Amino acid sequence: MNITSIEPYRKGKVLIYLNDEPAFALYTSDVKQFELIEGMELDEDLYKRILTEALFKRAKVRTLHLLDKQDRTEKQLRFKLKENMYPPEAIDEAVEAAKRGRYLDDERYARIYIREKSRVKSRRIIEEELKAKGIAKDIIAEAMEDQDEGEDSDLLLIEKLIKKKCRDISSLDYAGTQKLMRYLSGKGFDIYDIRTVLERLT
Repeated sequence: MNITSIEPYRKGKVLIYLNDEPAFALYTSDVKQFELIEGMELDEDLYKRILTEALFKRAKVRTLHLLDKQDRTEKQLRFKLKENMYPPEAIDEAVEAAKRGRYLDDERYARIYIREKSRVKSRRIIEEELKAKGIAKDIIAEAMEDQDEGEDSDLLLIEKLIKKKCRDISSLDYAGTQKLMRYLSGKGFDIYDIRTVLERLT
């Protein structure tokens, strides 16, 4: 690997380019410590030293900081670490350490997310959102099953939202009913389920 460029990055840091691609960020003091200069070959031994003596530890510290601010999925955490210019090896090391310490747990994240969002969103929308956050399908399915054992179904949730939104459902005219249906549909509920509940309440 050839260090093709060393460019200013953030305060006190530089960005190391390997073979013309941005690879990782280091402090300026690291550049002196590891005697890095533009145009030199970065051999495997020196790269391992940089990882073990600098980047592994910093990636772990950054991970704890990110997870302390808010719970994240593995996909979200990896994205943030990559955004902070940590190389793949350091990201893998930090993620595995966070898993071992139970700071990072996609199963826990899914259960909490479902419990919080199921009060206002449909099952389908919640599943789509969790998939977008990188949660595996089997984890979502298991968390949904656990939630279903003690929580309301979509029909009961629709009824709760209708009663919260409209005190007297019988007083709604056509326009009001359509507006209410659009609101519930926007929450991801099936139109057939919405109509079923409306018919039951009117």
